[in-house]
Amino acid sequence: MSPEEKPPLERLDNEEARRYLRPQKRLAVRRGTSARKVLRLILRLSLTLGLLTVLSAILYQAYLYAHSAPRFQLESLEAVAIANIHYVPTRLVREYFQQDVGHSVFFIPLEARRRALEELPWVWRASVQRILPNRLRVVLEERIPVAFLRQGSELMLIDAEGVLLEKPAEASFEFPVLSGFSPALTPTERQARVALYLEFLRALDQAEKNYSRDISEVDLADTNNLRAIVSENGQAVLLHFGRGFYQEKYEAYLQHRSLWQKGAEPVYAVDLRYRGQLVLNPDPTVPSRGQGGSQR
Repeated sequence: MSPEEKPPLERLDNEEARRYLRPQKRLAVRRGTSARKVLRLILRLSLTLGLLTVLSAILYQAYLYAHSAPRFQLESLEAVAIANIHYVPTRLVREYFQQDVGHSVFFIPLEARRRALEELPWVWRASVQRILPNRLRVVLEERIPVAFLRQGSELMLIDAEGVLLEKPAEASFEFPVLSGFSPALTPTERQARVALYLEFLRALDQAEKNYSRDISEVDLADTNNLRAIVSENGQAVLLHFGRGFYQEKYEAYLQHRSLWQKGAEPVYAVDLRYRGQLVLNPDPTVPSRGQGGSQR
């Protein structure tokens, strides 16, 4: 029987056998490649570790030198320079660095000292800097008072943020006196009342009128009715301004005060809150009269 006449299954078995009996091409095997890679990796790691060790030793020596070298140590409080100081005592500022004398300036916690200085009532903002090799520099931004504040029988200063300030012994200020600040006011409420007072002064001084110089006291007990005291022939007169249009109301007062000055009735208060009229002596226990006027 010829190959072509063999059954299909038998032909398939013979072909498979011949295929596996053919000589196969050998693959070249590269020996030693993995070993060289490992050696190179070990060498690289060893060099890196060595460099890190040397660098660590250098940094440690630098640390020891910066920590203990006499040339970097703060010798005394006189080595703390202070800039922009007017009202805060220099001695008080330097006391915050007493614990740092004899220590390296590199290890003084500047941020902690800055925060501590900003707790002082007169200090609004502070910065602390190292001046190499062994000095510190403190730069202060002090609070700016805007008025006196009546606290019972005591007068204090107050700034635009409502922070109360002790009056420096050798400083002189010319401000109106604020009243109507109860001890129960929160810092936010105190700041809001100071903002109302500053708005009042700005309005009086619009167009360079400078009327605010006539004001001696401002009562903010009722924020919907700002009241201010001016002097008229040596007598204090209380003006009720209400809210807003402060300059217009004050000019109405100035235009008409000569009319009642001719009368016999003393004027101790004027209500300016009503359009078209000024109410004199608005006190229920005292007869009052109205004085016509142009009120915008």
